[in-house]
Amino acid sequence: MDADMRRSTANSLPTRLAAKLWQARTDPTIGDDPWTDGCKSVAEYVTAGDLKHWIRRQEDGISETYAKKLVSRTIDAILELSTHRLAVSKRTQRKNGLEYTERRLLLPTDAEIPGETTIPADSEAMSDPLENGSSTEAKTAANETATSEAPPGDS
Repeated sequence: MDADMRRSTANSLPTRLAAKLWQARTDPTIGDDPWTDGCKSVAEYVTAGDLKHWIRRQEDGISETYAKKLVSRTIDAILELSTHRLAVSKRTQRKNGLEYTERRLLLPTDAEIPGETTIPADSEAMSDPLENGSSTEAKTAANETATSEAPPGDS
């Protein structure tokens, strides 16, 4: 989505920022990418603090207090645009001896994202029937070839 298309389809600032944030995940021409690689069940995530700083870098003249409000509105907009395929969680962390609870926008690994290709876990099973044993005829043919090529006396 280029800038003109994004502006015409999204007339509010939080919706435009949500579209730009989503595009920043995969498109290096957008600029800096606030998404961080996750682990286990989270493919990628962005924290509210990182999102606030990202918004201030993307839009000129936005104060820190307005950026805080835009974070919540942008998270709501991206959840709506993704039809709730993304998730929001709160995480408690300790900094400077104090506890902070920060919201995170999560992209789960099992989320079905249109336009993105995922490699199924059993893709190797489809590639070579000899290694997986999915075809008994292929196994039998492989065994016959192996026994006919074996030197005499090695059986």
